[in-house]
Amino acid sequence: MLLLSAPFDPTAVAPPRPALPALARTGGVAAVVVGIGAVAEMLGAPPAGLGRALAMGAVHAGLIGLGWVLATGAAPGWPGPVVRLGVAMTLAPVAARLIPWGALAFVVVPVLLLIEAHRRPALRALGLMACRPRHALVGVAAGGFLGAHVLITAALTFGHRAYTGSLAAYGAALAYDLGANVLSAEWLFRGAIFSWGWRRFSFWPAALVSTALAVLRYLLDPALPAAVEARAGAIFYLGLVGLVGCALRAWSGSLLPGYLAGLAFFAAYRVLAP
Repeated sequence: MLLLSAPFDPTAVAPPRPALPALARTGGVAAVVVGIGAVAEMLGAPPAGLGRALAMGAVHAGLIGLGWVLATGAAPGWPGPVVRLGVAMTLAPVAARLIPWGALAFVVVPVLLLIEAHRRPALRALGLMACRPRHALVGVAAGGFLGAHVLITAALTFGHRAYTGSLAAYGAALAYDLGANVLSAEWLFRGAIFSWGWRRFSFWPAALVSTALAVLRYLLDPALPAAVEARAGAIFYLGLVGLVGCALRAWSGSLLPGYLAGLAFFAAYRVLAP
């Protein structure tokens, strides 16, 4: 396929090389907040689950912040949007834990990200633009196919049954995917890292590196079951999701098809019983 060897858009604005101190500061602050949340959870600080929610939000805030710094090269004024987005991302899972229907706070995060990015036209080089309807449909179809495949494989091979929890819990999980899980992965791995590598090398090195880092992020997630088959499945399916996202990014020029593919995949994955 020609898109797999397509050069990066020569008209895109290439951001300067990112400053390592800015990356270190962003990652360090996120790590501190994650540590605070983890300690609170281990100590059983009330209300229950608040520490875990804080840590989870800080992880995704750190991913978005790192993506912003990498994409903008720590241009003057970078701390402002990183802090604003980080606070919003950190508070969203806390609201989901404390307030009925608080998971709707996740929906606010993509809107804030688009508002912040709109003020910086150079970020269009990451694929922050609309796509044609056929690109979006292919993204949904690709993610839906992979999601359906993992459902069938899990049911036939490992005997997993369908999720029988409440519709509200399923909706909250989808909101988390929309405003945190898939959003941060698409922004950092298929947006900042893949675009950075594609600009400097070619499609395959950029796609493989960004996908490997994305899979590693999920393998380090404590929410991922420790069973060997779960981790093997995560490597296989999330690796495919990552490569498909990179191919869709190259084909369409937009992050939206890959984002929709990720949402469709996780919408099916959430049907599996925990």
